[in-house]
Amino acid sequence: MSKIILFSNIKGGVGKTTLCAHFAEYLSMKGVPVVAVDADIQASLSRHREREVEADPGQTVPWAITRLNTLDSKIVKAAMNEYKEQDGIVLTDCPGNLNDNNLSILYSIADLIVIPMSYDVDTIDATGIFVSVISQKSSARLVFLPNRINTTEGKAHEREMRDETISVLGRLGTVTPRIKQSVVIKRYSTLYPLDKYQYAAVEHAFDRIIEIINQL
Repeated sequence: MSKIILFSNIKGGVGKTTLCAHFAEYLSMKGVPVVAVDADIQASLSRHREREVEADPGQTVPWAITRLNTLDSKIVKAAMNEYKEQDGIVLTDCPGNLNDNNLSILYSIADLIVIPMSYDVDTIDATGIFVSVISQKSSARLVFLPNRINTTEGKAHEREMRDETISVLGRLGTVTPRIKQSVVIKRYSTLYPLDKYQYAAVEHAFDRIIEIINQL
């Protein structure tokens, strides 16, 4: 049986697709069987893979990416039930909205929902709305993944809000170590291993997620 892991949030620009790709590569580098499901209508993850394969057709594909048509509930149910029967980890890059009723199928079957976020007011508000809606659709464990965090900036009241946010989210799920704001994180590949700088940037956060997956 696989573990179904969603990368999701209604707030755009928090790095869902990028972190999903990085995590898939991180798992692959550790020898963990992994497949990524591109459920986003923009198909950013799968289109990125297509461009990379076109540029380097001789490169071995380390993990599979499949597109999922979330407009058809029968297709969604059949696909996710099939993935559930496989071994390994199934990562799903979700769209940045909750308008598609068929997405409820993904949330209902998920074992874990990874929620990339930052600590600005808009993202905190959007994340709160997302969690309140998801809690009615899913019993999956929640993991909050602070991304693109610059701890050297911010006024005192902003740092206090950040600490309060971590405290509140910690009562709803697990808050991982932060991933610092960095150019190396914005750059991702679906074909090549993480370089040493990328690995160091995500290691602590991703290891915490893996610990939680192993507890499921």
